[in-house]
Amino acid sequence: MQIQITAAPDPVLIAAAVRRGLRRSVLLARSAGWAGLLAAAFVLVTTGSLSPALLAIGAVLAVGVPLIMLNRTARRTMRGGRPTTYEISEGGIACADEQSRHSYAWPAIRSVDELPGQPVFGLVDGRFLPVPTMSVTTAQVDQILAVAATHGLAVSSSTRSFSSSARSFSSSARSFSSSARSGSSLPIG
Repeated sequence: MQIQITAAPDPVLIAAAVRRGLRRSVLLARSAGWAGLLAAAFVLVTTGSLSPALLAIGAVLAVGVPLIMLNRTARRTMRGGRPTTYEISEGGIACADEQSRHSYAWPAIRSVDELPGQPVFGLVDGRFLPVPTMSVTTAQVDQILAVAATHGLAVSSSTRSFSSSARSFSSSARSFSSSARSGSSLPIG
């Protein structure tokens, strides 16, 4: 079994993958920030004076650090912006663009999260590999996830039904735009 997918980077899919991949780090930073804000509130209530240092540290950790982490990672992921070819086989996953090629054997992958339009493969070194699947059929996506499961990876599916409806909406939008370009009218009602 080998499935080959060629796709250009999609900023929406990359943003979703980055949010999913950094969720623990973002949660940790936000929790520390809220703890700082709560400490500032506690100091204000108990002493009657506001601690600007605790307030600033809490705000930076709760809002600034997650924003910087997410933006920096998303921009770094989008930096190339070149179409990428993904190959999923019994041996693992490979991705290649015009400048580089990377391959990962199944033991180098620790998790699979199925997001709308893409499974996100978590690598053992903490990085993640989103694979856009909007151009393949649902059966092929199921085949990719089944191969991952046979290699001992737990597949967590966040919104399987949304993925199917997004795929059907996307095909409806394509048929509408092609009929609009050809000048044919669609029945209303």
